Amino acid sequence: MTASRVWVADRWMRADKTKKPSYGQGDRWRVVWIDPETKRERSRQFSKKTDADAFRAAKEHSLRDGAYVSPEVEAMTVGEVLTVWMSSKKRPKDSSLKKYEDAIAMYVRPRWGGVLLTAVQRPDVERWLSALIDGSAPRKANARTKAVPLAPATAKAVLLPLNAALRYAVAEGWLKKNPAYGVELPKAKPEPVIFLNYRQLEALVTATRSVATDADAVMVAVLGNVGLRPGEAVALQVSDVNLKTRRISISKTVTTDREGRTIIGHSPKTDSGIRDVPIPPHLIPELAELTDGRADDAPLFPTARGQVINLHNWRDRVWRKAKEQAKMPADLTPKGLRHTAASLAIAAGADVLVVQKMLGHADATETLNTYAKLWPDRLDQVTALMSAARSVALSACEPTGDKSHAAS
Repeated sequence: MTASRVWVADRWMRADKTKKPSYGQGDRWRVVWIDPETKRERSRQFSKKTDADAFRAAKEHSLRDGAYVSPEVEAMTVGEVLTVWMSSKKRPKDSSLKKYEDAIAMYVRPRWGGVLLTAVQRPDVERWLSALIDGSAPRKANARTKAVPLAPATAKAVLLPLNAALRYAVAEGWLKKNPAYGVELPKAKPEPVIFLNYRQLEALVTATRSVATDADAVMVAVLGNVGLRPGEAVALQVSDVNLKTRRISISKTVTTDREGRTIIGHSPKTDSGIRDVPIPPHLIPELAELTDGRADDAPLFPTARGQVINLHNWRDRVWRKAKEQAKMPADLTPKGLRHTAASLAIAAGADVLVVQKMLGHADATETLNTYAKLWPDRLDQVTALMSAARSVALSACEPTGDKSHAAS
């Protein structure tokens, strides 16, 4: 008996046409095969011979072509795989795990939770992705928010845990290939790059002070002049500001825990985000007033109650109102003020390495890809200097004796 052999057994009748003790009990036809992984006998029963023959043929084909899966895997649902995959996650931060859990609960399980793992097909995933984008995808029952079309970036974030769980199933040998692999993803709209000038930035700071607090206004000024990420600014404590050396120390950022609560993370977005950034002199007086007499571990930019700012609430409570009052571009975001800080620094003469360090970019390539066009074109100046240097170098090599001889 080979591992690929599959046969149909009659549970009711013997070969000599006599009845077995099991005659009339349960399904008559039993398809039997040897599991190539466990080397143990497996079986499945059918009431009709035609169904048993069809299953036998399919099972033989799967064994011959290496597409065989065990009955346990055949019975496994996508929901079960999602649970196993999530329990395997050890490295992601709590904020990332929270995003996975929210996406799975809101969109992934309602569509895929009860679907057999082996039944998932790429066209089905593609249709679901389209449904996410047009707002027709199934959602969590009793969701507090109404169904709306998802932005391309959000749809991709929802697809991520499903794709990762299917990839995990492939690694475990439960699937031969990932049906979500190669699915065409929607093209995300790039973040608008908006540069404010000094007058516009000051108008935004003034508007923030009128709709909120001095601390909120100073935070906007720091974002636009120094280029911190909003999460880095909110995570700052009084002890991170050194007015004597005119430096702000960046070593952490705000994040969320598994319950969605705002907490201070132990590290910034990337390792290169750990840095000391310069404080422009015009911000010294306001930062001095903001830090004077306060505890070292107090939030540098606190809420009215002295707590760490919740950025989600702050955007609606402060940012939206200040932006409207100052008549700023509708697409301007708090994070977008990094572009303003970079542009002002470049205009003041900062080179690419200074801007890279100020913004906490991983490498200069990231800085150049975004801001290369802001550096002035110095080609004419450089080539003119090269010609002048050439003239000096050649004149220094001319033999003075020849000139004297020619004069005599």
